[in-house]
Amino acid sequence: MATDLKSLKKPKGTPPPRDASVDVISIDPRAETEALRPLQVRIPNSIFEEFSKRAGEDFGYSHGAKKKLFLKMWKAFNAQSMQD
Repeated sequence: MATDLKSLKKPKGTPPPRDASVDVISIDPRAETEALRPLQVRIPNSIFEEFSKRAGEDFGYSHGAKKKLFLKMWKAFNAQSMQD
């Protein structure tokens, strides 16, 4: 007895209508006031893990936590440098 392949396949469905989709790019709450540029450094894995953990603890485990921690450290460094 032959197997009917059409009965085994599940339909893929249709995408949501275009007018019902939300434009998440235009409503980005993380809008920056200044152009961004990547900073790439190579550090030991243990330091990266500690930094990631601290960023998550301080700013929540979400997108941008490491950036926020780095900027906090940078501001503290600049404040200390100006006192010297």
